[in-house]
Parts: sequence; C-alpha cells; structure tokens
Amino acid sequence: MVDSTTGDGGRRKFQVAYIGENPDDHTIDADALGAALVGYAQLIRIANMELNKNRATVKLLVESDFEHKCFNINFELIQTVLDTIRTFLDDKEAVANATALLTKIGVIGGVAGGAVASVFGYLKWKKGRMVEKVENSGSNNVIVHIHGDGNTLNLAKDVYQLAENSQVLAAVDAALAPVVNKEAKRVEFRQDDRPLAVLDENDVKAIEASVSAGPSLTLTPTVPDPSPQTVTATLHVYSPVFDVKAPMWRFLYRNKPIYADISDTDIARDAVKRGGSFRNDRYRVKVEVTPPKKPDGDAHYKIIQVLDFTPAEQQITMPLKKPRKKRGSRSAKA
Repeated sequence: MVDSTTGDGGRRKFQVAYIGENPDDHTIDADALGAALVGYAQLIRIANMELNKNRATVKLLVESDFEHKCFNINFELIQTVLDTIRTFLDDKEAVANATALLTKIGVIGGVAGGAVASVFGYLKWKKGRMVEKVENSGSNNVIVHIHGDGNTLNLAKDVYQLAENSQVLAAVDAALAPVVNKEAKRVEFRQDDRPLAVLDENDVKAIEASVSAGPSLTLTPTVPDPSPQTVTATLHVYSPVFDVKAPMWRFLYRNKPIYADISDTDIARDAVKRGGSFRNDRYRVKVEVTPPKKPDGDAHYKIIQVLDFTPAEQQITMPLKKPRKKRGSRSAKA
C-alpha cells in the first residue's frame, strides 16, 4: 500500500508555550511535560481517527526550544492520505486536513473570543455544567442545552462528538497538566511565535471541570414534524359499523386493516339511509395520510372527500320451497 502526503494541507507547524511566573526559568517538571506531550499526541491521533476513520494517518513531531522566555515546544503535524483510497473519496468523505484537525481541537484558534468552535473552546464554555439535551441543527451542527440556566450553544457536530469522547477528555487533561500542576500559569498556542490562543488558570480550571464531569449526553435525533399528504385511495369496509356517531371506521387499505377518521364526511349518515354498512362496501376517497411520529407507530388516516361508493355484493336470499306433503296410504276399511 502506497501512502502520500496531501501537500501543504498535510503539514502544519504550531507551538505550545507554558508560561510561568519567572520568565528566565526554562525548566518544567518532567512528569508534567511527559504527560502533556503524550496528551497532544493522543488528542490529535484520536481526532484524526474520529474525523477521517482509516482514510488518513498522522504523526506528531516535537522539538523543544529553550531560547524563548518560557518553556516553548515546537510541533509539526504530518498527515498522510492513503493513495489507494484517495480517488474514491467524494465531498462527503473529504479528509479533514492537518489545519482542520488543529482548528477543531483549538490549538490554532477557536479558544479565545466569542465564537466557540473547538474542543478546548467548548469545554471552557461548558465549565463542567450538566447538559440537559443535545439536538441536531441541520446536517453538520448541534444545539447543546445546559441544564438549569437555559444556556444553549450551536456547535459543529464533529467538535461536540470529539469534546464528549472519554479518550479525548483524558488527552486534554494530560495536555493541560503543567498548568493544573502549577508548573505554569497559562498555556499559549502559537504559530511563528505569535499567540493564536491563550488559556489562563481560570480557563484551564473551567476546562478541567468539564473533563472531570465526563462525557455528556449522546445526540438526540431530531424527528422532523410529519407532514400530511393527501392521496386518492380505494377503501373497503373491514368491520361494519352500526353507530352513526362513531368517528372512526375500520377499512381495508392495500390489504391491510386501518382506522380512518370519517367525521368530516357523510359516510355514516349515508350508510344509515341505505340501511347500514356492510363488509366490502367500496369507497373511492381522498384521504389525508399523516406519517407516524415514531418508527414503530401507525399512520393517521382522515377521509376528506368521498369520490365514489360501490355497495358490496349481497347474497340474494331465495325463498325456500315448502316441502311437499307425503301422501299417506289409505287405511283399508275393515
């Protein structure tokens, strides 16, 4: 199998700087640093797996830089797309490239400012609060409802799914370990030594609260409101009804028994005039069909107009012939 990088979109450099109280101190706890490095690697690997499945692989390279007045780490993300599947990808399966991955995570933007568009940004906004409901909003977004305070957030669906992934949460926790462990006061995500996003101690505290709370609810499928459709149908009486006030009659429709609302028609009154309804009476009608709200529910039928009526064939009752009297033998006279 041959691999191929995706050009400029397959490589992206970024920097993470842990800023402490003493700008001349370039040291950091080895355990905290090790956890952070592993955290970033896992975070990017899991995000790539969730977004790109088996269509691409990633490798994160790291180089430490001690020339800055902080503990600065240079990363380079290299993404590879498999040549053997590249030609089969359509727009819906387009690979989220290195830049898109880092943007959705939040290491090259999406944390600061009013708009929440990344994993770090969402976890910061959430602050460990309980999610009451999550519903789809269009094909690519979700609306997150916070319990109690009524706050809502419109967020990209894939960002939400990443942010509520337990493995991602563990990786985020590790990536922020230097700040959590008081080895640094803030973390800066940079490119070309220019800060793109900053997480201070309060931001990290909010994110850690969300990490500690664990994954929230899964997506609540949004069931579209069923819209009625008017169709022309042939119905046969399935169970004769003898109550003129009964609003629902049982018919046979497409060889299946259904209940249909006849309350807006003269079906019942006309049946009374004819002397009753009979099995297999045929109605040609316009009927309003409302699809079921649940997958296992039943559709609702309402007859809005009778186009034609044909009575069922009735068995003709033939008068029975009276039996002939048998001729009895005359008694012989004695």
